Amino acid sequence: ETMEVTLKTEVEAGASGFSVKGGGNEGIFIKKVLKESPASKIFSLREGDQLLSATIFFDNIKYEDALKILQYSEPYRVQFSLKRKIAVQEDLEHSAAQHKKERIGQ
Repeated sequence: ETMEVTLKTEVEAGASGFSVKGGGNEGIFIKKVLKESPASKIFSLREGDQLLSATIFFDNIKYEDALKILQYSEPYRVQFSLKRKIAVQEDLEHSAAQHKKERIGQ
């Protein structure tokens, strides 16, 4: 009897030492994992695992690499994690407006 589980790995640099197969609506699967590689030792990838998503971190990434990754990902489902600077004044006005709305609602 087999059971399906979804695993999330730790954040690490460089997932090397594995190959994949599949594609299209079949999905992407781990084909081969080299024994002493980061893929095996750090990420614990196993042959037959389905790769559901990969998060690539953009700190210290080369501009060309970031561009390539973003261009290649255009046709696919993507999730972004963003950091945004907000002017403090704008933020205070926004929360004051929210507060007024709540008081009117009572």
